[in-house]
Amino acid sequence: MTLRRQCLEKARVGFLFLHPLSESLGSTTRLVEIAKSLKKGGFEVKIFNPFESVKEVDSIKVEKVKVLNLFDFMAKNMYSLLRRIYYGKRTRSITANKIFRENFFYKKLAEDLAEKLKKGNIDVLVIEQDFAIVPGLLASKKSGIPTLVDLHNITAEELVAANILRYDSLEYKEMQSKLGELLNEVEGIAVVSEALRKYIYETYGIRNNVVLVPPAGRIRIRKIPRRTLPYKFIFAGLLSYREKVDIFIRSLVYLKEKIANYEVYMTKKGDELKRIKMLSKIDDLNINFFWFKTRNELFDFMKQCHVGILTSSKNKARMLGPPIKLFDYMSVGLPVVANYIGGWSEIIRMEKVGIVTSGEPKEFAEGIFELISDEDAYYNFASNALRVIKEKYNWDKVTEPLVDLIHKFS
Repeated sequence: MTLRRQCLEKARVGFLFLHPLSESLGSTTRLVEIAKSLKKGGFEVKIFNPFESVKEVDSIKVEKVKVLNLFDFMAKNMYSLLRRIYYGKRTRSITANKIFRENFFYKKLAEDLAEKLKKGNIDVLVIEQDFAIVPGLLASKKSGIPTLVDLHNITAEELVAANILRYDSLEYKEMQSKLGELLNEVEGIAVVSEALRKYIYETYGIRNNVVLVPPAGRIRIRKIPRRTLPYKFIFAGLLSYREKVDIFIRSLVYLKEKIANYEVYMTKKGDELKRIKMLSKIDDLNINFFWFKTRNELFDFMKQCHVGILTSSKNKARMLGPPIKLFDYMSVGLPVVANYIGGWSEIIRMEKVGIVTSGEPKEFAEGIFELISDEDAYYNFASNALRVIKEKYNWDKVTEPLVDLIHKFS
């Protein structure tokens, strides 16, 4: 059944998103693409966000939720401050176990959100990510509107992966206990991977109304373009601790011995940016740091590139949450070189869309060289990438289980 046929009755869906829309690449992409698929299928869709005054993003309506009547730049500065506190080892004891507890800011946000939900005749509220669940549920109770939550990952697991919490810490245990209670209050849950669905059942005992909505893409080229020299290698994600970009950075020393004519491009945003820039200068790596205002500009540039770089740390959080950029690369027929961590990295092997190596920089460099050295194999990888996006990991297709869940409670 197609997405359009499933949406015989038009429903109004609201999304609560607690990031600035320009800050978190993967999370924003998932939100917007799912919203676009729902809109394409006949739903009325609106994003509620406390950090932006924009009226729409990619044709999806956006409405600002007021907390303290802050101007946009003030709200974004507050977001940056809270993020530093949130990831600060010295402040973890006063922040981590409070993420899932009511506070003044959550209550003020929920009050305004509830009014906007009622005024907009929203039928179902989708809460994006677990850390938005408290204000989302508060607004739901005030407005009488059912809620679903779209889990990109588990916050407590991400804090462990960032070496901020330990599994035996009181903060971790309190967070997990409280999140389990809250997840049992929502009507349904969407997850990004089978690993996360299994985790939800084993950790919180929740099995019913949990649907899989994996990351996906949209076909952005009709055929594989002729990519001219110099070779262009691109890392198109935020430079954060979990990306393990050091594997790629240190592989460039070995890659210079094999390839003379190449360029490296990395995004100009993320907590690790300063450190990566320093490494680039020390080792004379000549990395080009970039940032595009729109995703369409990014995709246009990626079409000219030769290899999509996908490094990752290996921990529970990364196993649970597949990276959006894998599917972005495939959407423009860009073969991938990644270090193997299991889980989602199996997609690269199974679908034959690139090369998987160990986490050793020298072997990673050899993987890049192997990929570009065989033209026939390269073309097959690129063609497979487009096929996979068209037939399997397509946003319209993967969103269908969420459509069923929305109809169940709208």
